[in-house]
Amino acid sequence: MKPDKLIQNESRFQGKFDPAVFETLKFAYAPYKWSLIFFLLLGFFGRALLLANANVIGWWVDSLCQGPGCRALPGWLGQFSNSDFVTLLGVMVAAGFVLTWVFRVGFSGVSAQAVSTLYDETTLRTSRFPMSFFDITPVGRVVTRFSSDYGNVFRLFGGPLAEFLSIIFDLFWMLALTAVAGPLFLPLILILGYGQYLVYKANQTRLRECRRELSASRSPSVAHFSETAQGASTIRSFIKQDSFSKRFEGLDNYYLLQKLKTTKAIVSFALQMNVLTALLLVGSAGMAMWGIANGYMSVGAVGVAFGFITLSGNTVQMFFDWLAQFEEAMVGVERMNQYLRTPSEPGALLPAQVLFKTDHVTDTQRDIQERKTNPLSDLRAAPVRFENVSFRYSPDLPWVLKDLNFEIKAGERFGIVGRTGSGKSSLIQALFHLYPIDQGSITINGLSPRTDPASTDPASLDLKAYRRSIAFIAQDPALFRGTLRENLDVDFSHTDAELIGALTRVGLEEWAHEAGLEKHIEEKGRNLSVGEKQLVCLSRCLLQNSPVVVMDEATSSIDPKSEEILVRATEEFFAERTQIIIAHRLSTLRSCDRILWLQNGQVRMLGPMREVLQEFEKANLSFPASSGILGE
Repeated sequence: MKPDKLIQNESRFQGKFDPAVFETLKFAYAPYKWSLIFFLLLGFFGRALLLANANVIGWWVDSLCQGPGCRALPGWLGQFSNSDFVTLLGVMVAAGFVLTWVFRVGFSGVSAQAVSTLYDETTLRTSRFPMSFFDITPVGRVVTRFSSDYGNVFRLFGGPLAEFLSIIFDLFWMLALTAVAGPLFLPLILILGYGQYLVYKANQTRLRECRRELSASRSPSVAHFSETAQGASTIRSFIKQDSFSKRFEGLDNYYLLQKLKTTKAIVSFALQMNVLTALLLVGSAGMAMWGIANGYMSVGAVGVAFGFITLSGNTVQMFFDWLAQFEEAMVGVERMNQYLRTPSEPGALLPAQVLFKTDHVTDTQRDIQERKTNPLSDLRAAPVRFENVSFRYSPDLPWVLKDLNFEIKAGERFGIVGRTGSGKSSLIQALFHLYPIDQGSITINGLSPRTDPASTDPASLDLKAYRRSIAFIAQDPALFRGTLRENLDVDFSHTDAELIGALTRVGLEEWAHEAGLEKHIEEKGRNLSVGEKQLVCLSRCLLQNSPVVVMDEATSSIDPKSEEILVRATEEFFAERTQIIIAHRLSTLRSCDRILWLQNGQVRMLGPMREVLQEFEKANLSFPASSGILGE
């Protein structure tokens, strides 16, 4: 796959399924192996009891037959009366029905549970993808992978797989029971099966590629619709509805065209199968007439065998129809498997108890212990050092930070200014190690995140432990769907009194009680004002007790009262911590010890607040509402 500008093209698979796809299914089903075997045995014998009824009826007919075309019963049925046959049939039907029902319900439940682990394990790994993956992959495409593609998997493996296996059982028992009733019919059934196999193989590549292209063509329209919905207000403001509608219509028409193409391939395949089944019935009728005329078959045996042949013709066709649907489900597994095996960001480890043993690195005792006894968590403040740091978001993109060298002292209030595009937010991205640092190093109290799990460097720290040492208040507040309590206490390590105290300190007294902690927060805090969201984030930072606090233009979109509280936070609440403040308003910088002026990703000036801002204003780069600050 080659990148299309900055957006990666949708994946398109070709040829046979990779062995890793089948290994993924093995991972999913392995924990349930014995339960599956138990239910499979029930289904196998349950189908045998139901189908063997035909043989019993054939023997019953032969017991009533007189004259040519009749055959003696097996010895164990010699004394059976009509009522005995009825009783035997009833017992077989009841037992076969119960066993089949338990098989289908039990197997479907276990199978659904197994494939759900595929969803969970893939989600677990996707949450640890490098940020660059989300930069080049539309959100709608990821959503499609976890909805439509996984839906194709669950549609078969979550329940109908039991029906597919029943068909396989039926085919086996039809061959076995036909051999008992009329062995001469076996060649016809085998010829039919082989002919339909050839038809399936002739259509397999076409059907597989059609389904693959159908899966790939679905996500562009979904992605476009998702992103259009997110930007609906902007689109309406600039009266761009028509252009977005036309693009969606084009993408949707392409998907519908692929849907039609796939349907045509399936109908053509089914028609070829029906022709073969019709030919089998004609051949079976001729075989039956010849067998009875020459004394090779009894009337009952012909009835049983012909019934099985009629049924087997449809069953063989159903088998290959289901096999084609199985291919569709395997396409879904193939697409989920790609995400399942995509590398994680360096240093992002999976829990040791993961079910799928892929090539990803899992937690070690050292990593777990470092999170529990984080050497940075005991510090009130910690120094932050940038040493020869050059940073870019991708090897294909230009540098956004170039050879930065500076140190932020422990407990220092450190401001960062610069025009849009100067690298301010990129500096914070680099601090969190959200992207690989191409050159140089960034450390907190001399520690950097461990990106190589095999490293024994004492100056390295588990990535999660490193990031937890930084409290963050962004311009766009990060809140999650759930209760206020869950948004404040992300590690579930604080008492109600501590949560209420944090809310009180930031001016959210109306929520500062036990009932208020259960207040429902919508995704991204949609049911809160911008100011309220920022204050909730401020409360969360107070509870984190991290030695480093980052405020990235946190006051840019809030009301004066909320801004006053946030400014007070820098002067009082976080007075003993190391503060990194990216400013939108100069009032936020008035208490900073030093200011870093970034320009084109480089240090233009670094020094005391008043000196840097004077030079900054001389260059006509002053902020809104800057008057009066320098004169104080």
